[in-house]
Amino acid sequence: MPEVARNFAFASALLMMASFAIWAHWLRGPLLQRLDGQIASNAKPAAVAMKLLLAALAVSAAAAVLAIGGWIFP
Repeated sequence: MPEVARNFAFASALLMMASFAIWAHWLRGPLLQRLDGQIASNAKPAAVAMKLLLAALAVSAAAAVLAIGGWIFP
């Protein structure tokens, strides 16, 4: 069980790094210009980053449960 928990933790770290990379790129990316001349941001990358961050949270929670289960039932 500890090996599976370690793999889940690694996958969670990768998801979190991908989320932060998308979010950081979104912050310095170009803004969209509307037809009336106003500037608007593109919210799609932020939504993808949020979904990746939530997936990382779920995978890390599963890793924590498996790690605690490995301590209780060695």
